[in-house]
Amino acid sequence: MSLSTSELAGPSRAANAMPEERALTPRQREKAPATKVELEDVQLDESAFDQEIDLLISQYLESRGVPSAVKVWDEEVLGRGRDRNERQEQLEDVERAILDGDYSSIEGLISKPGLLRPQTQKAFLYLCYRQMFLEHVENRESQKAFNLLQKRLKPLEHYQPVPYDFYSLSYLTSASTVHDAPTFRDWAGVGPERDRLVSVWRELMDSEKNGHGRETRYVPPDRLKTLLRQAAAWQVGQVGRVGDGAVKVSSLLHDYRPLRLPERLLSLVAGHTANVKCVDLIGPTGHLGVSGASDCTLRIFSTDDGSVKHILKGHNSRIWGCASSSSGHNVASASGDSTVRLWSVANGDCRGILQADGGDVYDVKWRPGHEDQMVTASYDRIIRSWDVETGKQVRTFSGHSQSTLAVAFDTSGNTIASGSKDKHIRLWDAVGGVCIQNLTGCLGEITSVEFDEEGKYLLAGCKDNSNRLWDLRMQRNIYRYTGHQNTSKNLIRCGFAQSSSLIIGGSEDGSVYIWEREGGSASTSGQGQAASQTRSTFASTGLLSPHLNGIGSGSEGIRSPASPAYYPPRETRNIHLSTHNQINGGTTVRPSKILEGHGEGAVFDVTWKEGTMLSAGEDGMVGIWGVDPDL
Repeated sequence: MSLSTSELAGPSRAANAMPEERALTPRQREKAPATKVELEDVQLDESAFDQEIDLLISQYLESRGVPSAVKVWDEEVLGRGRDRNERQEQLEDVERAILDGDYSSIEGLISKPGLLRPQTQKAFLYLCYRQMFLEHVENRESQKAFNLLQKRLKPLEHYQPVPYDFYSLSYLTSASTVHDAPTFRDWAGVGPERDRLVSVWRELMDSEKNGHGRETRYVPPDRLKTLLRQAAAWQVGQVGRVGDGAVKVSSLLHDYRPLRLPERLLSLVAGHTANVKCVDLIGPTGHLGVSGASDCTLRIFSTDDGSVKHILKGHNSRIWGCASSSSGHNVASASGDSTVRLWSVANGDCRGILQADGGDVYDVKWRPGHEDQMVTASYDRIIRSWDVETGKQVRTFSGHSQSTLAVAFDTSGNTIASGSKDKHIRLWDAVGGVCIQNLTGCLGEITSVEFDEEGKYLLAGCKDNSNRLWDLRMQRNIYRYTGHQNTSKNLIRCGFAQSSSLIIGGSEDGSVYIWEREGGSASTSGQGQAASQTRSTFASTGLLSPHLNGIGSGSEGIRSPASPAYYPPRETRNIHLSTHNQINGGTTVRPSKILEGHGEGAVFDVTWKEGTMLSAGEDGMVGIWGVDPDL
């Protein structure tokens, strides 16, 4: 009668086995999928690791077509291409140093390229210092022996040829002769032991030359790139991939992190009695937000729970734009009453009023790193820079032929971008006041402008149903982000998110749109299905209030023409997600995500900071969006 493996292992093993393990036969367990491997579970052969890296670098330099660098690397690091006479001279120099007892120069001699592997160098160096130590003991130079043991031999202890060799050497520091230690009773003396060490050196060099050296190692084609791809694939497998299709790894300098889109509507902040035109996140953390609306008020609220902290009153016309200072202590608001007001975030008090006298002020931005300077865009076509402390205009920038709608500083604060109804984008020297660049090519009015983090690219929202990314160095439009609606008299704005890797923006159809900056792949499901699923999810979780969700059971999301703003039904828009096509004026990128949650009308403005996104709706609501923690 045969016994199973579990029976042979004894009753305790069978009793302690997991139910899943007991259910599998040994053959099934052998074919079961491998368990997840952690980084610390992987061990590399350190003895050959440095050499193989050297070989990989050599192959990579060859593939890059830099023969001069390859020659230097092969000669200086790999030791290839050296003259045989030169190599023979190096071998003889080491032998001569050993026979003469010149151990202090041996380390420099054996470390020359092409002689020994790094690990072998250290092992042989231990033997040399060991011989030097034994000679000190033999010559009764106890202090020299002790210093050598501590400074030279101790760091190389794990290269000892036999176990407890270093322990035996330590014992000799208190002995009178070498033969006092049992391990060294057969020690033959200074001369014979030096000859024996020379023999060891010759054997090492013969083994290097006869097939174990660098020159005979085969490196598969593109091995370095293959290893890097495998490492990236392992990182993706560790953190989990998001979506289908190819995974784009943008950098080898940092561990891969999946792109997490802020697609969950956390709450809708109510309170405004008219449409919300603008939003901004306050300070470096974004725990507070500010919104401005056509009811002539601003509201400061918590982005954690949506509670309103302050209601800012004082403007006599709608609020077109609002902006937080970099410290988060102050907020500025631009209004149709030709003024810019400055507000304290701490108590909601008005700290000052800037009188523009140029009609509606459509946009306002603080100069980065300066709490006392800002710039505005106005109906009278003029860009104005302000000294906040004195309330005076510092400089005006003239050049647009129609009203200026948008303005932005680059991260240095030295360049200003402005967008206008004349369909032009102008770049200005913030100090000199002169126009340094004029970008044309948009087919509609410019409703928003924003620099990326490096100041090399500029994002513009246009009233031709596109948001455009400009390469400022090449002075050309490289990407067009489409799928949303922006053609009417509304100011629909867009901006960067997630370290400038995402483009976010509003739309006249009432949705928030998200594009990957370079058109990477994400979910490829149909927009109609995604829209209906999103709406049903929001409705079931109670995130949509009854009047926002107000769609009859038989209407399937179609708005009545009598509603405040009428646009085509969301479910019937002909949009394909996550695609891009090359056309004149840049590559066209379709949205990766279309987020719904607002009610009737447009989404005018969207902003992002530290994983939190705000949206301003024509329904009078401010949407607070975040990343779904369950994904």
